[in-house]
Amino acid sequence: MNVQKTVTVVVLLMLTGMTLHAQQGSTGPMTLEQCIDIGLKHNIDVLRARNAVERTETFRTQAIGDFLPSVSARGSWTRYDRDQIGFRGNELYRSRNSYNYNVQAGLTVFDGLRNFNTVDQSLLDFEASEQNLKRTREGIVFMIQQGFFNVLRFSQLVKVAESNLERSRGQLERIREMNSVGSVPQADVYRQQVTVGSDELAVIEARNNLQNARVDLQALLGIVPSPDFTLQRDGVPEEILGSDVKEYRASLSTFESMVNAAVQSRADMRQSVLSVESAEKGVSIASSGHYPTVGAFAQYTWNNLELAAFDVYDRFFYGISVSLPIFSNFQISSNVERSEIALKEAEYVRDQLRRSIATEIMRALNDLEMAEKNLEISAEKLQSAREDQRIAQERYNLGAGTLLDMITANANLTMAQSDVVNATFNYLVARRQMDYQLGRIQY
Repeated sequence: MNVQKTVTVVVLLMLTGMTLHAQQGSTGPMTLEQCIDIGLKHNIDVLRARNAVERTETFRTQAIGDFLPSVSARGSWTRYDRDQIGFRGNELYRSRNSYNYNVQAGLTVFDGLRNFNTVDQSLLDFEASEQNLKRTREGIVFMIQQGFFNVLRFSQLVKVAESNLERSRGQLERIREMNSVGSVPQADVYRQQVTVGSDELAVIEARNNLQNARVDLQALLGIVPSPDFTLQRDGVPEEILGSDVKEYRASLSTFESMVNAAVQSRADMRQSVLSVESAEKGVSIASSGHYPTVGAFAQYTWNNLELAAFDVYDRFFYGISVSLPIFSNFQISSNVERSEIALKEAEYVRDQLRRSIATEIMRALNDLEMAEKNLEISAEKLQSAREDQRIAQERYNLGAGTLLDMITANANLTMAQSDVVNATFNYLVARRQMDYQLGRIQY
């Protein structure tokens, strides 16, 4: 019984340790940089891309090994059902045993340059997998930035909803006081109560959206979701100034220049180019089957009926072998044809990626321009909504306006505040998207 308790305690401690390790860095306020560091360590897509790099590295080692001689050793013991006759000096002896061992080595001297092309191809594949890892990391960084901004966005929207609810509740108290002295009818109290209830539901919805955004970000980071997960807004501006917009715009060149720069700097484009070069090596490897293969070999053997006379019954021989393919049932030509098709497909992917880069940059430019316009328009709408709300409030207090006018003005103010929040974070995402499409994200 004590042993069972001990095992149970150990298992629980191990599980607790694993949980704490999985949640490491997920509690307490986290900055964007900390989120990116955790995501690059735990995100499943990054881990898979890193495994692909390690896998192609083994192929590279295997290809280099083709230049080295292959060496093998073998020994055997055989028991016969009848005696075998052997010599021990000048005397005969009988034995049912037989012993044998041999050591052999072989080296490929020439195989139509297949070994050289295989090494080149493995190096190209290894570099391509590294470029894929780099682009995967950049994509995850961009997604983490989006998720981080979404959490901050919904956090700000919660504050907007809570501020609106507080304003509605305050207005309800004032209406009740005015109703108690006969300034407004009881119907206004009921209408404002309904408005407060709707605003309470809006707060609940905003908080739910915030919690879901936090869960989505933690899932992207590859950590166990925690209710204590919070973010710190270090480095993320509270508002976007016109000077910030102009400064970033100045960092962008013409559309053609941006496309050319992206083609040169983006890791996925580099990976596509390497894939084409690897496919070209594949054609050369397949074509090497048409050439003769030259190999060198050496072997040392020993065989006797007893474990003795090792210097008498041993043999050593070596030589060179040449094989020439005359007819291979169309296997070589079929391999060449398949390799050429693979090369064409790799070229299609490369050319399509070049066109896609131009398309993605154009879309990013359109999104950036729209985000810039939204910044201007939302700021103007907020200023107008604040003034309308102030006027509606004063007119209602003086008895010159209706409750419906004031409710409408409050709703417009809340919407304008939400629009400013969304416009700010949409612009931040648009900038990150542009950097991602241009290959500027470096991690």
